[in-house]
Amino acid sequence: MICQQHLPFIANQVINLSLFDDDNTPKQIDLFFSYIQSFSQFTYLRTLSLATICSYEILIKVIHECQYLSNHNYFLFYFSCQNCQIDFQFIIDTIWSLPKLIYCRFGLHIDEQQIFCTPTKISSTLKCAHMCGYTLKWNQINQLFECTPCLERLSISITSTDDDDDYRLFPVLTLIDLKVNICHRSNPLKIITLLQNIPNLRCLNVDLLSNLLNGHQWEQIIRNYLPKLKVLRLSMRNILSLNENIEEQVDELINSFRSSFWIDEHKWFVRCFSSQTFINLYSLSERCYYGHEKPSDLWRSTYPHDNQQNFYNDLNIIYDHTFFDQSFPTNIYLYKIKFLFIKFPINNQFWSIVSNLKELSTLIISSYRDTFQTEFQRLLNRAPHLNYLCICQEKSLPLQKSLFNYTNTSIPRLPLENYYLNEEECIELTQSPLIIQCQVLSIQVKSRQSIIILVKNMNNLRRLDIQCENELHDGKTSNKYDLVV
Repeated sequence: MICQQHLPFIANQVINLSLFDDDNTPKQIDLFFSYIQSFSQFTYLRTLSLATICSYEILIKVIHECQYLSNHNYFLFYFSCQNCQIDFQFIIDTIWSLPKLIYCRFGLHIDEQQIFCTPTKISSTLKCAHMCGYTLKWNQINQLFECTPCLERLSISITSTDDDDDYRLFPVLTLIDLKVNICHRSNPLKIITLLQNIPNLRCLNVDLLSNLLNGHQWEQIIRNYLPKLKVLRLSMRNILSLNENIEEQVDELINSFRSSFWIDEHKWFVRCFSSQTFINLYSLSERCYYGHEKPSDLWRSTYPHDNQQNFYNDLNIIYDHTFFDQSFPTNIYLYKIKFLFIKFPINNQFWSIVSNLKELSTLIISSYRDTFQTEFQRLLNRAPHLNYLCICQEKSLPLQKSLFNYTNTSIPRLPLENYYLNEEECIELTQSPLIIQCQVLSIQVKSRQSIIILVKNMNNLRRLDIQCENELHDGKTSNKYDLVV
């Protein structure tokens, strides 16, 4: 209604425009372009934000239309696609050609991770660039800086390849803030070469997934090449040497960060722990996404008032359903879990460690069956702010009818997997207290007639993702879900 009746008449007054094609606003971008033919009407638009674009045609249209935005300073977009060919060079060069662009954040996520296409156009205005879903090769960094001579803030991922041996970098004097993720094992000399050519850096955020530089090496790099550095955030991980004493390896690494340079001059504190075959070190200012590991017995910190409870306080994502099957230190509690993947039956230790789930927003249940009804309801009772609940029942079982009996009226997003519901079961589902507030439902049904039942009886439904069993067998659809709005 707004796009159709009002937006065309106020387009020349709009400064910020945000469009989202997500669960809350499906097809919003398509609807927008059905009434607004060109960005040329937005003569004063400065900020354009586009999220969860799933159509390559729409993405190209947006990129093409951006040339008409004469005052465009800020551009943010996120694109996700499967099985499509993308002209990365056109996208990057068009962005770098925008005449007044200052800030750009973009994410491109497709089936396979893509190597970044360095721009061939020079942007004399771009000062801040955040790139997600892309990785650069070491030998591409120079061209990126050459085509962005005013760049002050940069967020990138770097990977090592066989053709990186000729890596060279010229001094970059404008850059003051760098966030870099180095995805694979790299020669430490390449990391040092990068940093020694950014002498005016004030903020550095480094994530090394397969490298460890000890405290002495970092101290030398900072003293020699980064005299203006004020903020340092480290996250490093590497494989433990199993032929050596693990505790000695952890102690040796953590002790290299105990010098006066770290403790007294900068007050930069770190934690170090081992998990399975890995050794991990990260700054206390960084949150540790540790939930896919097993609990660690070896834990060290350079902060004198740190303790293991603080360590576990930072833990808010649990990916591994066996996580709570391990032994934990005594008197440890988890207060801040936001994402939980769990399998029934739940280990008794879970209930003593997790006192409440007030911050839990996403819950994924694996291998559900009716016998766990009481346990599941107990879990729901502790999660008053649950936003997303995914229930995967065991594939070999018939529909578990206890799903219709649960009470939690706060869940707006609900995927049900591994079973195709018939029409009668869909009617029962719509009468379940669990469905009352559901706005986004992903479900598998036996026939399209179930769609009518769900739409008619779910008053708060905004989006319905359906997979029909009969059409899947007939070969009429190749997608996991047909989208019905």
